[in-house]
Amino acid sequence: MEPLVPGKVWYRSLHLRRGTRAHYAFSDRPAPQPTSSPGAWAGYFASMQRDPGNPKTLEFPKDPEDPNDRSAETSVVELPGAPSGRWARTEGRSRWTVELRHLRSRRLGQVRSIWVARPGDFDPVRVAYNVLILFDGFIYLHAIPTPRIVENLVAAGRIDPTVVVLVGSRSLARNQELSARPEFVAFLRQELLPSLSRWYGLSPRPSRTVVAGSSLGGLTAAYAALRCPNVFRGVLAQSGAFWGAKGGADPAPGWILREYARRPRLPLRFYLDAGTYEWVVFPPNGVSMLGTVRHLRDVLVAKGYPVSYQEFEGGHDYACWGVSLAEGLIQLLGPR
Repeated sequence: MEPLVPGKVWYRSLHLRRGTRAHYAFSDRPAPQPTSSPGAWAGYFASMQRDPGNPKTLEFPKDPEDPNDRSAETSVVELPGAPSGRWARTEGRSRWTVELRHLRSRRLGQVRSIWVARPGDFDPVRVAYNVLILFDGFIYLHAIPTPRIVENLVAAGRIDPTVVVLVGSRSLARNQELSARPEFVAFLRQELLPSLSRWYGLSPRPSRTVVAGSSLGGLTAAYAALRCPNVFRGVLAQSGAFWGAKGGADPAPGWILREYARRPRLPLRFYLDAGTYEWVVFPPNGVSMLGTVRHLRDVLVAKGYPVSYQEFEGGHDYACWGVSLAEGLIQLLGPR
């Protein structure tokens, strides 16, 4: 930053690609290191303020069921070449129902919030629905209008009838739960899916069941399919955190890439994306988000997996994921 008016106004010039989309905010604190504690990042985010001169915002409301969560509002910049966000438009009245359920999980040792979005004419006897299971459910309900995106895609015939299942995350436990934990996958398979059958009469077909998430959620999506390919056969990973290590016998970075490389090919399909600005190298791993997503793509292609891949002009950013989500759904849940 450079002073324009000493002590009052600062400025910085950036050269961005024409297709850039990003959310941003202002803070008087220095940004923590990528490996800093969640508390350090929480304090930094709490200090951020949106740009008062920019009317376009991205809102992150506080999850009322998470005492450690907090609201935030950032600003959004979209350059002329940024991809259209038409599938996320919310004009007009939705015909869908979003219902909040509370599932007491023995595997997780707590009650978990589950939001289920389904069409107004929902009829599981007559229609064999796709099922989209998406992590960080509260954010994908509010900051990203996932039910409306799916409703718009179904109405346009771009994907087949689909039920959306948004799995809530608790802020202090998220990083642990979504770091490829066997107990979390067991929760999905042994508790969540039977509950969907009990609540709504859903019997998800593995070939039309997609597990999805961003960052660590993308890692967990790939991990869940690796462990349960007879249950989850579609993986939608947005800027997946595949660079991380796994404890125990394989502490080196990128362990999930090696797992997919060494195992026989499974009946899975993938949509992967990442931002061209996600080139920051994470010490001590010495790798970047973008590099490891590209690496996983290459591993999967070499093994013969069907893979759809795209790079967007942006960073690790919900403003970008809210747009690219629709493309991933079209690739994985398009008409049969």
